[in-house]
Amino acid sequence: MTRRNFLLNAAIAAGATLAGAAGAQTPAPAQKPKTLVAYYSWSGNTKALARHLADALGAELLELTPETPYPTAYSACLDKAKADIAAGARPALKVLPDLAPYDAVLVGTPNWWGTLAPPVCTLIENPALAGKKMALFQTHGGGGEQRCGRDFKRLAKGEIVASPLIVAGTRAAASRQAAAQWAAALPL
Repeated sequence: MTRRNFLLNAAIAAGATLAGAAGAQTPAPAQKPKTLVAYYSWSGNTKALARHLADALGAELLELTPETPYPTAYSACLDKAKADIAAGARPALKVLPDLAPYDAVLVGTPNWWGTLAPPVCTLIENPALAGKKMALFQTHGGGGEQRCGRDFKRLAKGEIVASPLIVAGTRAAASRQAAAQWAAALPL
């Protein structure tokens, strides 16, 4: 083997080694966090907002359905909600998935009597949410946030990562852009 061939082979071998080492050090692309958008909606407003958020994040969607539904008549629902909130009720839910696979859970609620709807409280007090990233989104009929954000912080078992997204119920269906902007800013 001539000196020239020896040097050429050595250079090729060194280049292959360096290329292999460089490839081994290239970090894998970050995995998208697995996110659940869970919500309770009596009138459909919170459901519309939840769908916008799930679409924006490519997240799974879960409607929280109490085993005993709230009345469909408005004033009867108000009366039942007021009594449940005063009693600290945590209604059983028909379906509650295994929360272990999720990195983040966004929780949606209507503002009922200035606070979270009881089915939402059932979810957010679940110990399986400990250590998960969480954020609240809510709809309202004119009352704004009131105690919803504060009560969410007090009851939630996970790490609160953002201020709540608050949308008037009458604007929920048309809030796709606002939902997408809020979702894009979440540190998930």
